[in-house]
Amino acid sequence: MNRWMHLAGYALLIFSSQILWVTFSPITTDVAKDMNSSVGGIGTLTALFPIVYIVIALPAGRWLDSHFRMALTFGALTVGLGAAARLIFPFDYTWQLVIQIILAVGQPFVINSISVYASRYFPEKNRSLAISISSVSIFLGVIFAMVLSPLLYANGGLMNVLIVFTIPSVIGMLWVTYTLVSVPFSSKVIIGNVSTSLSLLIRDKFLWVLSGLLAIGLGVFNTLSTWLEPIFLQYGITGTLSGPLLALMLVSGIIGSMILPTWAIKKDLRRFVGIITFTIAATAFFAIAMWQSILWIAFWFVFVGFFLLPGFPIIVDWTEKHFPKSQQGTAVGFVMLASHAGGIILIYLVKAFLTPPYLALGIFAFVNILGILLAFQLPKPNKQTSLSMGVPNHKKM
Repeated sequence: MNRWMHLAGYALLIFSSQILWVTFSPITTDVAKDMNSSVGGIGTLTALFPIVYIVIALPAGRWLDSHFRMALTFGALTVGLGAAARLIFPFDYTWQLVIQIILAVGQPFVINSISVYASRYFPEKNRSLAISISSVSIFLGVIFAMVLSPLLYANGGLMNVLIVFTIPSVIGMLWVTYTLVSVPFSSKVIIGNVSTSLSLLIRDKFLWVLSGLLAIGLGVFNTLSTWLEPIFLQYGITGTLSGPLLALMLVSGIIGSMILPTWAIKKDLRRFVGIITFTIAATAFFAIAMWQSILWIAFWFVFVGFFLLPGFPIIVDWTEKHFPKSQQGTAVGFVMLASHAGGIILIYLVKAFLTPPYLALGIFAFVNILGILLAFQLPKPNKQTSLSMGVPNHKKM
């Protein structure tokens, strides 16, 4: 079995971690009745994931750097066994809350290992593609859960949803644990002092720039996913239309994630892509605030998704190239921590300005303008990163 087949198992594990996160989101009202809970209580089952991620991100990254196999095995077991455990008491809210917390703790170990997995199992020429495939699995998992949860619930209730979502989770767990036990790393990894590594990392300005860019990019998407319906409803666009518009953006982003990162990295145009991405996004939200035709919104959402979502694999790949193998998990953990924190802040900021809707859209545009300014701080093509303050350039950018 070659390395690409093993990557398929890891991608399935990432995919599963996302469907377990979003399981209850599209069926909140129905599940509240099944569990004799409030709608807010069911919403908590989903909302706690980014909160737990912020707490666990750095410890998970440091463990991945020092004990990669053990840390990723832990993440795989939480996904597979956690999914199966939900079947024991499917209608007990307290039980499901405990299991969701366990799953939320395991998720950073799975996601933070994207660059670490690529660097340890793939030669340098294949790592960008491996990171892109792993990243796409995140978005596919969200789409799968958002679309399939309501359909599965309508044709078998909550138990049907939990059973179907358990299958890929257990397969992904077994596949990844087999890989970790049986497949050797492609290269040796020198493990440094973890405390020293963290101290150096937080003094690296380049890492802060990458963190800020991801916080804006994913923050905009997550906030849009949260408030798209109430924003557009004020323009007379119902949820039956806002949902497909968001799905259109996500599909466009998946396509972009398979094309744009490899091209941008090969041509050394990551800085250019970053500037163009936030310019398009800022323009899109200004344009939508001025005119709310469905086709007009769909047109802009296709472009926003195509450019915005590929920012994740590009940033993860850049992190892998900038930092040595002994620091990659911690570095990605730091970037992910910042992106989740930024997303939560943006969610509550937009919530305060939902009415009138042009204020919310204006905030999206303004945040993307900040992204443009931040993207200009990225190193120019074919130059060593001049932003590094505490961490030396380990690889040519």
